[in-house]
Amino acid sequence: MNRPKILPTPGPGWLKSTRRVALILLVLGLAAYYLLPAWAAPPASNYDALRLYTEALFEVSQKFVWPKNEEELMYGSLRGMMNSLDPDSSFLTAKEYQSYLKGPQRAPAEAGMDLIVKDGLLTAVSVIDGGPAARDGLKPDDHIIKIDGQMVRNLTTQEAARRFQGAPGTAFKLQLIRNGEVKPLDITIKLAPLSDTTVTTTYLDNAVAYVRIRYFNEETPVELAKALNNIKQHKPAVKGIILDLRNNARGSMEEAVRSASLFLGNQPILIAKGRAPKTEQSYTGKDRDLVFKTLPPMVVLVDQGTARAAEILAAALRDQARATLLGAKTLGLCGLTKAFPLEDGSALVMTIAQCYSPKGVKIPGKGLEPEVPGQKLSVPNAQEKAPGPPKAAVPVVSPEQDPWVLQAKDLLISGAPKPVAQKKPAA
Repeated sequence: MNRPKILPTPGPGWLKSTRRVALILLVLGLAAYYLLPAWAAPPASNYDALRLYTEALFEVSQKFVWPKNEEELMYGSLRGMMNSLDPDSSFLTAKEYQSYLKGPQRAPAEAGMDLIVKDGLLTAVSVIDGGPAARDGLKPDDHIIKIDGQMVRNLTTQEAARRFQGAPGTAFKLQLIRNGEVKPLDITIKLAPLSDTTVTTTYLDNAVAYVRIRYFNEETPVELAKALNNIKQHKPAVKGIILDLRNNARGSMEEAVRSASLFLGNQPILIAKGRAPKTEQSYTGKDRDLVFKTLPPMVVLVDQGTARAAEILAAALRDQARATLLGAKTLGLCGLTKAFPLEDGSALVMTIAQCYSPKGVKIPGKGLEPEVPGQKLSVPNAQEKAPGPPKAAVPVVSPEQDPWVLQAKDLLISGAPKPVAQKKPAA
């Protein structure tokens, strides 16, 4: 008689490592913490989940065709958990965490794109105009399915960003899925240094100032201050300002607040709200940064690639300066992140607060809906049939030929919106 084979079960010997047990408990403990109200005790089901996770970990460690050590399995678990939260949350190894503590470091060369995981696919949410990826043919909303012939799996946005940084000339072969295209596309991207200039200014008909912020970094507020002071001194006085924040998904909360301060002075710019009650924090600009006593009428161009610092700035200008948003709905991605170091030197980086506009409008997950939809753009036949709202093209053409820029210019010259007198500095 053939008896069913009894498979071994996890025994105490397999769990002899204190660090392994601690990490398992951490994984399930964090899951329980973020799924429960602060006052609730973990129900029995969470202990069932811990037992289930331990059992699954044992099965993989014993029976997966390729041996995996405990660090690979645990780090993979933590990476997957953090990746499931939001695009700004991630797991860092000890080496990556030490690099993180040094603050933002400008890479020698990069691809010039910002990535998120969207519908399970690594997606270019913005492609910096004039950058390597844009020059090599990548477009916003392209989905990357292969890198150098390897399928993209379980790659966090932070890991992807680091993947596309390195020595100038480093090449990557990508296979893409693009909306409107029947077959996957193959392109090669070569890393190169990004231009140091993030802010450019053009005058349209000598009457309207067009200011483009390609992306945000620590120098952007300084560049923007110089641009606005030049506009202030322009003769004749401009009838309005067009601020182009399309295809701009890079930048920190601090860079957004410093930039908004140039327009708004000491007015509230951002409200950050955490999970726990009474964690609300307000961020206000500084009077010494204010450029205009009376801010000219403004139109802010936004699209589905507008996120993070650009969304914070756009929301503040709409609430506090009556700026008109023109274009398409923004991505809805901005928050305050914090690193939590773990026992072995690794760390969790997670979003601990969400962004709200000065008037209390929530941005994450919702985005900003423009008051004026951008006019439908002329696109190739393959994309003409694509459903959904109009999407802005990457601003590679001159502002004088950009349909949304011309639409914004007409809005300003027609007399709407009205200029905004700034509040007097506090005594």
